[in-house]
Amino acid sequence: MNKKLLLTAIIAVFGQFSYAQFITVVSTDFLKMSDNSTCFSPRFSPAGDYLLISSSGYTGLRAYDFASKTITRITDDAGAGYNTQISADGKTILYNKTELIKNLRHNSLIQVEKATRIKKQLSASTRESITPRFVSNKSTYIIGKKFVKTNVSNSEAKPIITIEDRKMVLYTTNARKVLTPNGTTASYIWPVISPDGQKIAYTVVGKNTYVCKLNGTEPVSVGYINSPQWLNSSWLIGMDDKDDGEKLISSDLVAVSVDGKKHQKLTIPAGKMALYPAASADGKRIAFTTQKGELYILAVRIN
Repeated sequence: MNKKLLLTAIIAVFGQFSYAQFITVVSTDFLKMSDNSTCFSPRFSPAGDYLLISSSGYTGLRAYDFASKTITRITDDAGAGYNTQISADGKTILYNKTELIKNLRHNSLIQVEKATRIKKQLSASTRESITPRFVSNKSTYIIGKKFVKTNVSNSEAKPIITIEDRKMVLYTTNARKVLTPNGTTASYIWPVISPDGQKIAYTVVGKNTYVCKLNGTEPVSVGYINSPQWLNSSWLIGMDDKDDGEKLISSDLVAVSVDGKKHQKLTIPAGKMALYPAASADGKRIAFTTQKGELYILAVRIN
């Protein structure tokens, strides 16, 4: 190869490499808890001033304050770390409490004030699944295939997506619609509505993650990315995890564009496996935990 062709090839390679850096990891911080506790299931507050974390098995909730670097214990209830929701002002938290009644698992929806830790039970214990959401600072939830709006008016209510009988179900003010964009025989998990309210990201068990319109049409594969979360309305983050049939052997933190055409593995500390990432509302930070319950925060910039 002559020098001119070699130079062209080098430029092409480096051009592809630089073009592939759609998202830059600006910094990486390991957040060590002052009480040496483990961290799982992170969730940013809407303002990004604190992070909710749970213990193994979704037990309990603690709030890590970024400014003071202090931890506040919110609750020790079992199941509290799963699908937890935070009000727009960050003052109120909704979570599912799980308990065994006559050896059967039951759920109840709990509302807790972050500052005072005063709790209010919004639903009786039930065998039904409960999907909580906030509309600004007002609570809503799905229970028993019913959209409970509490003190939210019809004009304020926003769509809620959930899973029932392995299918996605979209609840709106006056309608319940089963969505099966990949067919009725597929099993659906991890549905999340985009920040702009126009799209749904979800995973088909044994296949890929997809993005479709809010009405369940025009599904687009974005590849293998488990536990997808919206970084903004154009980008998803998630984990590319692999196992040997018994245990996890790797899990990369990945980002993918909404059309599935841009993929990037984000840089994390060497030897670590990124699990169940969460993104801040402004799309500038990503939190993830490891198998050992270590908590990392990435500051990122979308190029």
